[in-house]
Amino acid sequence: MNTESTDTGTVGRNSVANVFRKEQRGLLVRLLLLAVVVLVLGQFAVSWFSLVGFDREFDPQLHRKASAVGQSLSDQLSYAVADLEIPSQELVGVEDYFETILSANNDIEYLALIDTSGSVLFVSGISMNEMNSIMASLSAQGVEQFHTGVEVEEHIDGSFVVDGGEQPDIVLHVGVSGDHIRSHLAEVFLEVATIVVICWLVTFEFLLFFMVARVEKPMENIQRTMANGSLGIFSTWMAIRSRDEVGQLIASFNRTLQNLHHRYNDFHFDVRETQDAQIDDEIAKKVSQVHQNIDKRYKFDQGEELRVQTPDRIRVPLFLFIFSEELSRSFLPLFIQRYAPTDMAISVDFLIGLPITLFMVAAMIATPLGGGLVDRVGVRRVFLIGVAAAVLGFVGNFFTQSYYDLIAYRVLTGIGYGLVFIASEGWVAQNARRYSRASATSVFVAAVFAGIICGPPIGGIFADRFGFEATFLLSASLAVLSGLIIYQLFSGESDSAHDDPTDLQPKRSDLILGVSGWLTLLKDLRFVSVLIFSAIPGKMMVTGFMAYLVPLFLDQLGYDQPAIGRIIMIYGIATLLFLKLAAGFADRTEKYGNMIALGTAIAGLGCIAALFSDVVGDMAYLVAFAIGALGISHGLTLTSQNSLIQQVAERYRSTLGRATVMGAYRLCERLGLVLGPIIAVALIAVFGYKGAIIGFGVILLGLISVFVVINKFLQDQPHLPEAGVANE
Repeated sequence: MNTESTDTGTVGRNSVANVFRKEQRGLLVRLLLLAVVVLVLGQFAVSWFSLVGFDREFDPQLHRKASAVGQSLSDQLSYAVADLEIPSQELVGVEDYFETILSANNDIEYLALIDTSGSVLFVSGISMNEMNSIMASLSAQGVEQFHTGVEVEEHIDGSFVVDGGEQPDIVLHVGVSGDHIRSHLAEVFLEVATIVVICWLVTFEFLLFFMVARVEKPMENIQRTMANGSLGIFSTWMAIRSRDEVGQLIASFNRTLQNLHHRYNDFHFDVRETQDAQIDDEIAKKVSQVHQNIDKRYKFDQGEELRVQTPDRIRVPLFLFIFSEELSRSFLPLFIQRYAPTDMAISVDFLIGLPITLFMVAAMIATPLGGGLVDRVGVRRVFLIGVAAAVLGFVGNFFTQSYYDLIAYRVLTGIGYGLVFIASEGWVAQNARRYSRASATSVFVAAVFAGIICGPPIGGIFADRFGFEATFLLSASLAVLSGLIIYQLFSGESDSAHDDPTDLQPKRSDLILGVSGWLTLLKDLRFVSVLIFSAIPGKMMVTGFMAYLVPLFLDQLGYDQPAIGRIIMIYGIATLLFLKLAAGFADRTEKYGNMIALGTAIAGLGCIAALFSDVVGDMAYLVAFAIGALGISHGLTLTSQNSLIQQVAERYRSTLGRATVMGAYRLCERLGLVLGPIIAVALIAVFGYKGAIIGFGVILLGLISVFVVINKFLQDQPHLPEAGVANE
């Protein structure tokens, strides 16, 4: 195949692929919207009937419980007043006894003894004035003295007669809080809504994966094959990964190409025989010339095999793995606190942060090693090694007996996390098109943040019902499932992309960068500016603010594990909402640096908003606001960060290796994950939780100001060609 034909075929193939993607987008969007509408409507109907049923069953059960408590107390009081003949006004310890009953029954708001004239003798749970107000309201409503349940002043009041014997009867009032009922309903509603959102996300991830991998990309390959045929190129064929309708269509195309190839060989043989049979040399030369012209016009020699090599292919297994790790996000500091030694001179806050920090250190160390392994042995093997290490860590956490066991298993999980992360990112970098780096990166980031959304709330609910340790077994199961999917997806084929014949990987024996390679990267201003002034601070916020400060602060404010998980869930939702939009805008404008500056500034301002806690009142709202701002920030910045680093990696792809450069970037970036808990501990110790949140905001705004200056300078510089730097 000559160079001219190859170039023409490549241009035609790419243009057809672009047109096909635009045409397919409408079909895929319609199918996804249809699936989402059906799923959401179905889940809404099931959830609504569940909530109605809960409301119908919960209220009578609560009344029955209040009646049982009231009847039991009235019987005991009747024994004291009637049988022991103690005057009701002279009863001793009634309010203390009432307090004991209230502390054991959170759904009962108050208990009170009322004489026949309506005077309050004893009351617990509310003040005497509030009880007098309730009695006045009951009287105004014309409610009889004895009743089973009447709603009054946001309470449901029930009365029970206390037999006074020879003395006048008195009345026991039992009040159930309407707010308590509503809080239970709200809790159930939030848990149901959480499950609905997570089911939708999981369904969306799997549906999008199968539509892209099994429909869109195979159909795109068929289009490319037909486009090549229109240019006279019949040397490509398509790999068959399924036996469904699309697989049968591909098999039919391959048979057609093979038959066409055989017919061309027969034609080639017939022309040769015709040429050899000619007596006249002029006629023989003309036949030979026609034969050569046909060979130039139509190409049947060995060509490329079109595979479904797309960034979306890694989406589902990566989502499941991140999901498995994020299950412990909402309770990990509390789980560590259970095992933290109390007899050491080191502060408990430091001991809680240490396993989180060491997890990040392990992931940081594993990342560059994983980058070198990806360049040498491929994505699948590195991913499976990482899954195996993480599963051992999760199972080890289930059997944890001491603080030091916990640290060891968290380190092992961190190694697995680092290997899986860089393997997935290596796959995306290998298969990302030059004109859509941010969009390709959004696939990778979307899978990560879908896992971040689903993990904490599900982990919080699961841990609240089955315990912390059992949640780690669920994590291990999901990690194993992700490994099985990777094994199946990449079984029997190369782990790397080879669509681009110019995509040369370095032939290196070392797994990590040498001194010369590191010096080369650290001299690259674009690499360093993104790393120090955006990437490291962003990761610092993930571990220091969201993974460490938020769970402890919200726990101190009285929020339980499911509630903490739902609040943390805001981060992932905000990220996903802005991710695709930001990626498309960044690819169209190529203003990656501007997107990074805007996003980081939003995160900083979100933390600074804690200054207005006196105006808002509940600090939890400002924490949620800061988490949402951080999610928006990462939705705007992550794809642009990766796009700029991929530009750097592209320059060194034939010398240092793209996956190795990405691994070096992730290694340095994870310094932020290590520094985050340390900075959080220091800020909390000096300024408290509120001051620490504000401190994080000040740090972000200061760093991004420097980045803006550097980015302005880099925008004025011309794009550099590929660098020829040896890695010694």
